[in-house]
Amino acid sequence: MNEATGITLPSVFLIAHEPRHRGELESLLARHFNVQTYDDLHAALGALESQAPDVVVIENDMPPKGGLRMLVMQAGGLPKPPGFLVTAKKGEGLNVSFADGPAAGRYLTWPFSGRVLIDQISELINHSAEKGWENLPDNQRRPLQMTVEEYQKVADAIAAGEPIDYKSAAESCEPLVDATKDGAAHALLVAVQSHHDYTYVHSTRVATLLTLFGHGLGMKGDNLLILSTGGLLHDVGKLVTPPEILGKPGKLDDQEWPIMQNHVVESGHLLSHNPDVVRGARIIAEQHHEKLDGTGYPLGLKGKDLNDLARMSTIVDIFGALTDARSYKPAFPAEKAFAILEDMGGGIDQNLLKVFKEIFLPGSKAEAA
Repeated sequence: MNEATGITLPSVFLIAHEPRHRGELESLLARHFNVQTYDDLHAALGALESQAPDVVVIENDMPPKGGLRMLVMQAGGLPKPPGFLVTAKKGEGLNVSFADGPAAGRYLTWPFSGRVLIDQISELINHSAEKGWENLPDNQRRPLQMTVEEYQKVADAIAAGEPIDYKSAAESCEPLVDATKDGAAHALLVAVQSHHDYTYVHSTRVATLLTLFGHGLGMKGDNLLILSTGGLLHDVGKLVTPPEILGKPGKLDDQEWPIMQNHVVESGHLLSHNPDVVRGARIIAEQHHEKLDGTGYPLGLKGKDLNDLARMSTIVDIFGALTDARSYKPAFPAEKAFAILEDMGGGIDQNLLKVFKEIFLPGSKAEAA
C-alpha cells in the first residue's frame, strides 16, 4: 500500500544481505512497488509461506551458498506464484533453472541500471497479470489478450522504424467493441488495471471508454471501431517518450513537461506513416489534449476547430487519467472525476459531458433532476 495515495501497488520481496546495497535497491524500488526487504533467507521463506508477492528479487551471492539455490533447497522447490529476478555478479555461476523459462524468472548481471531492473520486474508482473486474464469470461479475456498482443506489435514496429499496422490494430479492437455491446465495458476497465504497463493500460481504458461513449450515442459498425482503434493508438507517441519522464513517480518540472506534451506530436507523426490510418483515428491521437477555450495543446485549437470526435476524446482522456491508478495518485471515483470535469467549464464540451455521464452512470440524469 502506498500510504500517500492509498493505492495497492504490486508487491516485491527484496532479499539482499549487504546493508548499503539493500538500502539503495529498496529506495529505488519503493517508488514503484510495495517493497518488503529481508537480509535472511529463513525470514524470507517464512514470509513466502503466508504471502504471495508479485516478484521476488534475490541476490545470488547471499551467504552461505547462494540466494536462489538456498531458497530452493529450503523450500523444496521454487515457492509459487511469484516471478523471480536474480541479481548476480559477472562470472558467478547460476545453476538453478526456471521451469517456466523467462516468464517465471530472469537473471540480471551487475552492473545494470535502475531502469533495467524496474522494466524486468514489470515484465514479470505483466506476465502474471496476463496469465490471470485466462480465467476471465471470454468477452473480457479476448479483448485484453488481443489488445495487449497488438500493443506489443505496435511497440516493436516503432522500435524497428516500421509503420504501425492500422488494420491489425482495428482487428484487435473488434472483440472490445463486441464486449462493450455485451455490457462488459466496466469489467474491462477494472481488469486491465492488473497490468503494469501504464501506457497500454491507459490506452485500453480510453479505447473502452470511447467505445462505450459511441455505443451510448448510437454509433455502429466502422464508426464504433474507429473510436476503439483510435483510443488504443491515441498515445503511441509515449512509446518514444524518454522512460525517465514517462515513468517519473511525481510531478514533472518545467523542463520535463514540454517533452511529455510532445507525445501528441509524436503520435500524429507515427500514425502518418501508414496511409491506412483513417482520419478519425488521427483526430483522436492529435487532438485529445485540445480544449474548447484554446488552452489545450499542441495546437491551441478552439471552438469550431474541434469536431465532436475531438471533444469526446478530450473528455474521455481526462476521465481515464483521473480514474487510472498511479503510484503517485489515487484512482478517483467516477463521481469525483465527473465533478472535476464539470468544474473545467468551457474547456470541454459540457453538453457532451452530460451525455457521457449518463452513459457511464445510468440514472445520474434522473438523480440530478
